[in-house]
Amino acid sequence: MSFKIIVESFKFYKLKSDKAVKLWLVLLILIRAAVTMAPIGDRKFAFIDYYLSGEFLRSGKLVLPTTGNLIIIGLYCIGTFLAICIGLLYAEVFTLENESQRTERIRLSSKDIFMVPVKLIRQDDGMQDLDQLTSYVKKNFSPSGFKRFADKDKRTDLKLPYVRTAIKDLLRFLPSLLILIILLILVLFISSTLFMIPFFVVLFILIFTPLNYMYTQNNLARSMELSHAQTKGAKLSMFFSFGVQYIILNFIISICQLILSNYYYSYLIIEAVVFAVRIFSIARLYGLFYQILALRQPYAV
Repeated sequence: MSFKIIVESFKFYKLKSDKAVKLWLVLLILIRAAVTMAPIGDRKFAFIDYYLSGEFLRSGKLVLPTTGNLIIIGLYCIGTFLAICIGLLYAEVFTLENESQRTERIRLSSKDIFMVPVKLIRQDDGMQDLDQLTSYVKKNFSPSGFKRFADKDKRTDLKLPYVRTAIKDLLRFLPSLLILIILLILVLFISSTLFMIPFFVVLFILIFTPLNYMYTQNNLARSMELSHAQTKGAKLSMFFSFGVQYIILNFIISICQLILSNYYYSYLIIEAVVFAVRIFSIARLYGLFYQILALRQPYAV
């Protein structure tokens, strides 16, 4: 299932709100190009080399980033934040578009993508094969009954309300998003001496917090609590899926860098395109996992 969902994550163009996707794609490319190619600031981070080389331990002299370094750091922070926002918009629009396909009971076919963490299946039921497991899931698990648009609401046939709804939800979520980012940054710093393990654990515990806040309209604390429950038993699968996706895209970047080693700006343009694809692919994979794990709704390929 993991490879199937990874392949599906790259089909980011499969959205009814196609005009919004095209606009976001252009915006992401422009944002990345501006961040990497803008002729401002100082892109030579000498202070990092100074500390990594161990010179600080010998001299004891404190070297701070230059004003130009701070400009570039700020530029990357703004670009990353905007990319996160666009990714969240995509993920919610994806969820909103698919909620009309949710039924009262789970229906599974050979083409559907679905998963149930093993921890949620009782050991005394004695699963022998896939058919028994499928039957067990249908009997014991039900999709979420929550929907932002009622089935009889004609607006569900339109594209615009999804995008408009997602934008409103994102604007409402922005203060909480900043709090969540600060929390994760603090965990990141603490985890730097522990091989980043605590960071990834916390990240995948809280991964559904944004959509729990935006889509199901819970407060931040409740969204975090729900995310912890929704990801139970599935964190490793998600980590594996996002990891494989990351490796595939990084391989493409490495090939482009090798081929275009003498054409720096050409490489940066292609890298900006791949960056946009990366954001959409991550957002789609995120939306798929949210639909499958949090909403208990199979995704029909």
